[in-house]
Amino acid sequence: MDDAREATDAGLVVALARSRQDALAEVYRRHGGALFGMARRVIGHESLAEEVVQEVFLHLWRHPDRFDPGRGSLRSYLLAIGHARSVDAVRSEVARRRREEKDAVQDVREDAGAEERVAARLDAARSVGDALDSLPDEERRPIELAYFGGRTYREVAAFLGEPEGTIKS
Repeated sequence: MDDAREATDAGLVVALARSRQDALAEVYRRHGGALFGMARRVIGHESLAEEVVQEVFLHLWRHPDRFDPGRGSLRSYLLAIGHARSVDAVRSEVARRRREEKDAVQDVREDAGAEERVAARLDAARSVGDALDSLPDEERRPIELAYFGGRTYREVAAFLGEPEGTIKS
């Protein structure tokens, strides 16, 4: 393969297995925009989406043999990995915020007055609200229905007319 622009996606992956940087550049040119757009929609933050795209292409560079053209297109493969990593990034961010909120509440001295304890809990509740507000409607609504509405994933899926797996993720 002399010219990466002329190669098929499968040919580019073969070139990646031979550590051809021009092949990686061509794969990025062809599929990077779609991957970034999907990651940005899932995560809601541009910088985290950029990190996900970088991770996906690094994964492809290190493990080109894991792509099987018999199972689907390279774009689908990259988007599937990107979606999983985007969801992981959102979960990690939510977990980080929860830890920070928990630490903030625990930092209130045990001997603090009732007013301080109430203020700390209100701050923590506001942080949870801010985290929920930062999510797109289609991600926030299932959380509200499950957590605040006391519904199961199955009930939320039926209520919203979505597959249960989509609601869980």
